[in-house]
Amino acid sequence: MTGPGPIETMTPFDGFLAGTDSVAAVTVQRDGTIVGANPAFHRTVGSTDSLPGVVVPAQAAIVTGLLAAAGASWQSVQAGLVRRSGDVVDCKFWALLHGEHVLVLAEPLRAPAEKLNALLLELNDELLAARRSLSAKNRRLRELDELKSMFLASAAHDLKTPLTSILGYAELLGEEELPAEAQRMALTIENGAQRVLSMINDLLAAATIMTGELRLEPSDTDLVTVARDAVHGLLPAARAGHATITLSGAESAPALVDERRVRQILDNLLSNAVKYSPGGGRVNVDCEVRGPTIAITVTDTGIGIPAAEQQHLFDRYFRASTAVDHGIEGTGLGLANARAFAEAHGGDLTCVSEPGSGSTFSLVLPHGLART
Repeated sequence: MTGPGPIETMTPFDGFLAGTDSVAAVTVQRDGTIVGANPAFHRTVGSTDSLPGVVVPAQAAIVTGLLAAAGASWQSVQAGLVRRSGDVVDCKFWALLHGEHVLVLAEPLRAPAEKLNALLLELNDELLAARRSLSAKNRRLRELDELKSMFLASAAHDLKTPLTSILGYAELLGEEELPAEAQRMALTIENGAQRVLSMINDLLAAATIMTGELRLEPSDTDLVTVARDAVHGLLPAARAGHATITLSGAESAPALVDERRVRQILDNLLSNAVKYSPGGGRVNVDCEVRGPTIAITVTDTGIGIPAAEQQHLFDRYFRASTAVDHGIEGTGLGLANARAFAEAHGGDLTCVSEPGSGSTFSLVLPHGLART
């Protein structure tokens, strides 16, 4: 650097220099004499000395090159900036001419490796921030899911108590010697209460599954007997819908299972089969021993399920469009609960369906289940 030269103390760029520190900025005369500089420029050149009046020949050449095409618009050039230590920093310069003064902005150019490292650090910070945000959202979703499960369980329990009373009195009325119209009303009350009770049981089961509180109580059970009881339990609904239910296959199928949960699976499958087979449909339950497993298939001749929707059949709250179109009631929880019960036994529940031809649900369970 050479000694002080003539200094223009007031320039049109003084306000810019005073208010800007995010980019290195310096005001110079046409010969390269520095008139003013902001703190960022001081840091870039590595100098804390007063710079006005200093002439930097190397920078004067840069300014001269910029001014060759300078006008009312910004001009730019890439060149080396000489620091106070003598080091040269590659920079990109922009210059704007106004009268006898030039505003020069300088941005140091990082080496490729340094630039890549800086980019990686920036991306890493963004990724960490995104992970923290996602973790917080997932935590909140889990909290909301737990609250939902608690609400479902609480509401279902509160509804079940009075409903049980209604159902009990409706059954008592059905046993009385009543006029035909009164008997019909009592049966309507009983059927309606049974449907609501079934929905409440679905809600309670779903809450148990969602909160991870599902516990099996295995006992020695004949699955054919369980299937036969489930069929008998659905006969009134089948007769009301003009559907027939038959039982075929093995005469016995002993297994160590949670009888209550298996009965819930079969009740759901049979109830769906009857509901989805209106107007004289046929439902068959077949029990078969297959080596280390027992398969119970429920086949109906009902409305079927579109192929594109079958992969979602066991999703919680999903309802097939065919069921919705036919006005068939349901919570969308029954099949999700049924598969969860099957998997808890180490088994599986699958479906094959053809729209307009019917559906076949296959429940496969192992003979043995470890006692818990």
